[in-house]
Amino acid sequence: MELENVEILFRDFRKRDIDRLVYEELKISTLKVKSSHFLDYTIHKDIGISQVKNIEKTLSPKGTGNIFFEEVQLGILLKDVVVVYSFDKQLGDIVFNFTEAQLLINQRHINKIRLKKLIHYLVDVKKKYEIPKVIIGYEPATDEDTLFIEINDPVTNYANEIDKIFS
Repeated sequence: MELENVEILFRDFRKRDIDRLVYEELKISTLKVKSSHFLDYTIHKDIGISQVKNIEKTLSPKGTGNIFFEEVQLGILLKDVVVVYSFDKQLGDIVFNFTEAQLLINQRHINKIRLKKLIHYLVDVKKKYEIPKVIIGYEPATDEDTLFIEINDPVTNYANEIDKIFS
């Protein structure tokens, strides 16, 4: 059985909050980076995250980058996570990508608990950074057929949506 990839998408994330998210929320300084790639438009070179002093400036006026983490804590521990950053002048998308085996690892009730913890964390991050939309689903998560849950305003109780995923 081939495993599918799961995506978490932060849609229309404000670029001015990117450094706070990466350095304070994800705590990148404590994480093991397997690889990274950013295109620095000011020097027209590819650079790694260790060479990036300010992510917002590196992604300006527009830009893309990615970081492959050994593991990331998003309410639950996820391993081998690729995070892709794609920004225009003020807003952009951040995509966390990992195999479904990282999310659905055990018995059904444990998977439900893990998904609830993940969603609870994402709801908190959405509120803290005022992210208009957070989407979770199989890649591509934006497709109706592969979408698990869309966290919009107003934030509601997602227990019914979680139950549908496991039905």
